[in-house]
Amino acid sequence: MSDDAETRFWRPSPGVKRLYVDGPEGQLHVRVNQSVACLDKLPLYCIHQSPSSSVALAALVAAMGKDRACAAGDTPGFGESDPLENRPEIEDYAVSHGSIIDGLGWSGQIDVFGFFTGSKIAVALALARPQQVRRLILFGAPLYKEEELNSERAIYKADLYDWEAGYLNKWWKHLKRGVPRSYPLYLFARHFAEIQRGGPRSWWGHRAAFNFDLREWLPKLSQPTLVLCSADPQGEKSLEAVNYLKDGRCVSVPYTGQGLLDLYTSEVCGHLRLFLDH
Repeated sequence: MSDDAETRFWRPSPGVKRLYVDGPEGQLHVRVNQSVACLDKLPLYCIHQSPSSSVALAALVAAMGKDRACAAGDTPGFGESDPLENRPEIEDYAVSHGSIIDGLGWSGQIDVFGFFTGSKIAVALALARPQQVRRLILFGAPLYKEEELNSERAIYKADLYDWEAGYLNKWWKHLKRGVPRSYPLYLFARHFAEIQRGGPRSWWGHRAAFNFDLREWLPKLSQPTLVLCSADPQGEKSLEAVNYLKDGRCVSVPYTGQGLLDLYTSEVCGHLRLFLDH
């Protein structure tokens, strides 16, 4: 790793500050960019995928925060947020993210962005707060068949911790398969480290996600919703989601891989602004 990469690995995102708020069962960590006061644009709240943390959304928060307040919280048990005591469901995670929103003092309307597992939490949050959540963006809303779910559950099961650390090699290989060649190794290493911070409870996020069937929940949404579909199997499985929405639209984007929000920040923000501001 070069000296330049070592410097960039720890470089903070411009305008982004890190705060803690009180949640239902402990402290919750959030990255927030409120450097620009904009009265005609609603705050944007972002929810990361699992297992990961708001690090995956730091570049997005920095970019979107240039013309509106923007924040991304760590789901309980991930990043620097305290875990919940018992195995949570998606609705439980939504309650915790609601506590972050309240802790930021965002009492008026907001827009919400969810990234893969975060999309399901975003849906639950929008259903729990229909008057507060104005618009919804789901980057990835895959609809699985039962046999596909069983295959996913086999991948995202509880890791066996031992002194040989075979689980680390398993995750490194699994994540590497989904990363584009142009993704810098230092960024990959940073996200890999974040994924491991959840420890033995890292699999709780996917467990909750696999218990939350979007086919049941999407038709209940009243908010205008945009589904962004990446150029990978997850994106392909998300194309059908728009058929379950009362007010939905779908956009296919030519991006793929774990690091797409870092590699294509401006392009993704372009899609977000086009939907949220017009």
